[in-house]
Amino acid sequence: MPTEPMIKNICFSLFLLFPSVIPLFAQSGSVEQIHTAVTQPDIEMHIRFLAADEFMGRDTGTPQLKVAARYIATRFLINGIKPVPGQEDYYQAVPFNRVFAPREATLAIGDSTYTLEEDLITINSVRGEIEGPVKILEYGSEQELEKADIEGHIVITRAGLAGQSSPQQWFTSSDDKNERLRQHGAIAVIELFDHQQFPWQVLVNFLNQDRLELSEDEENGVRIPHIWLNSTGKSLIDDYEELGSPLEAWITIQGQATEKVISNNVIGYIEGTDPDLKDEHILLGAHYDHLGVTNGQNEGEDTIYNGARDNGVGIAGILQAAQYLAAHPPRRSVVVAAWTAEEKGLLGSNWFAENPTLPLNRIVYHLNIDGGGYNDTTKVTVIGLERTDGEELLRNAAGTFGLEAIADPVPEQNLFDRSDNVHFARHGIPSPTYSMGLTAFDEEINRYYHRVTDEAQTVNYPYITRYIRSFVLAAQSIANAEEAPFWIEGDPYEQAGLDLYENRH
Repeated sequence: MPTEPMIKNICFSLFLLFPSVIPLFAQSGSVEQIHTAVTQPDIEMHIRFLAADEFMGRDTGTPQLKVAARYIATRFLINGIKPVPGQEDYYQAVPFNRVFAPREATLAIGDSTYTLEEDLITINSVRGEIEGPVKILEYGSEQELEKADIEGHIVITRAGLAGQSSPQQWFTSSDDKNERLRQHGAIAVIELFDHQQFPWQVLVNFLNQDRLELSEDEENGVRIPHIWLNSTGKSLIDDYEELGSPLEAWITIQGQATEKVISNNVIGYIEGTDPDLKDEHILLGAHYDHLGVTNGQNEGEDTIYNGARDNGVGIAGILQAAQYLAAHPPRRSVVVAAWTAEEKGLLGSNWFAENPTLPLNRIVYHLNIDGGGYNDTTKVTVIGLERTDGEELLRNAAGTFGLEAIADPVPEQNLFDRSDNVHFARHGIPSPTYSMGLTAFDEEINRYYHRVTDEAQTVNYPYITRYIRSFVLAAQSIANAEEAPFWIEGDPYEQAGLDLYENRH
């Protein structure tokens, strides 16, 4: 039987020959604890409860989403997770305007008339009637506006900004364009939607319905009417320019504009154990809302977007991480957040990033957990895996539970900027998203992603259990690391991080 000195010598030799073995020894206790604490029955309970039909798809602003928030807060409470210091409870109220779809909208340019849904959709909540001369610009950039007099004009531009290729990018940039043109004297904005691969009707179904926007009354009060006009396959800018000046336009938008809605982010706090590191915080985030119900009219038709994968799995992940880390506090403090209104445009996380309950420069890393589904149960897909120097920690966490961590397989989809993590990245906080095993947007993903088929009974729970266990280990590893991971050199968000943390990197 080997003596204690012999064991020490063997371990020292292993360290010299295989230094990577030592971290495995160090974390083996954690792995066993995670196996014991993070169980399939608990994970399945969370997902089946939140994805039940009774929640009616967890739409933001509904009583069902309030019950979901209460469930998350109650799990925090019974597991000893506290509110963020200085906060009375787990809830951060997020104020919204519910923007109603217009009852009627018409646009006339010269001798042409365009109608709601068939030809146009409205982008903001401004209502009323307006007419004026037309000014045609390329994108309405600041450089163009330095040379163009648009005072008192209805401005027509291409959608989005130069270099943008997706409707989501166009929509995201629409507020800035509206404000820029308004400040230069425009009285309305018409953007020409021309996208060969994105069907107009899909856009109509998404945007020409009641939707939520963050309530910022001062800004909303000074917006000008904003319309997207379908020009797919047409050359409307060229056509209008050929008509010459003066070209006049008339806009009519009718119907109730908005009503106030309050929803909540749910946020818990676990204090770290290291006197030197506990003022640094790791943020674990997942959205708990989903799409609500469809407009299906056929008797017996399933109309509920249950959202088991998106994002019942993510909420199960942060609840299991919170429970485990509260029982085994890491060196750094941990903030655990369930975001509202992700499906409405990443709004809950945006509100927190702009109105944080603790200074953002004390949040040194954000690990988001979200995804539309999986098509490879041997993998974890980390969107942004290679963009921080925490890559090895994430790979090791996945590998410990028999999974391979892979980077974004579809970079052309710009997934990094399409989830809650982006609001923190823009402020400089390293913020990858820990997703289920996605290798392509194929039939398996599309069968469930934003479909009524995404129900709890269709989930592969043994795989999801390994996935969530690896997420818990990843969170613990980052919270215990000697140095918090940071952006790799040259990343688009590196400079924001240097500014946020006062160049300490």
